[in-house]
Formats: sequence, structure tokens, C-alpha cells
Amino acid sequence: MIEGNYTRLLSQRLARATGVLLLDVPTSVSLYRYVRRCWFERERHGALAGGRDSVKWDMLHHILIATRANRARYRRMFEDITLPKALLASARAIDAFYRENNLRR
Repeated sequence: MIEGNYTRLLSQRLARATGVLLLDVPTSVSLYRYVRRCWFERERHGALAGGRDSVKWDMLHHILIATRANRARYRRMFEDITLPKALLASARAIDAFYRENNLRR
């Protein structure tokens, strides 16, 4: 699994990928999940042992400004990908994807 917005390395990453998920949720959902993760999820899966997330201005800027500005570009890139793919554009769509694929959070 690879995650993130590192588009400069996208071609190398796609060469090794077997599929692509584009999470294109509204900015409000991203912001809410980030704050919740930082302030309330102490035992988060994938977190470093003993590590603690904190709200950072750079990440708030990324969610509120950069991601919003890049959303159309990510959609265009997604359309050109020929691998199996799914566009998940809401929290409800993400939940449904988990259920349909027997995944757990």
C-alpha cells in the first residue's frame, strides 16, 4: 500500500501498483478527520508507538488550500489511469467500499 499526494513520483508508484483509490472527500471531511486524529485518537492503527499527532499549521494549509486547489488536477490524472480504480468522493462512499470489500478500520 502506498498513500499520499506525491505526484512527482506518481509514474514510478503506478508502475508498481495493482490498483488506485482516489479519496476525493469534501474539505470539511478532511479537516474534521485530521483534527479528530490529532486530538482524540490516541491508539490509532499505523501510528508510531508512543507518538502523538498534533495539529500543525502546515497540514491545515495543505487541507484548506493546496488540496482544494489540486482537486481538479487529481481527477484528470485519475481519469488517465488504466489500472483498476475507484473514486471515493464521500465518507459514505468510503464506508461502503470497506463493507463491499470486507475491510476493517
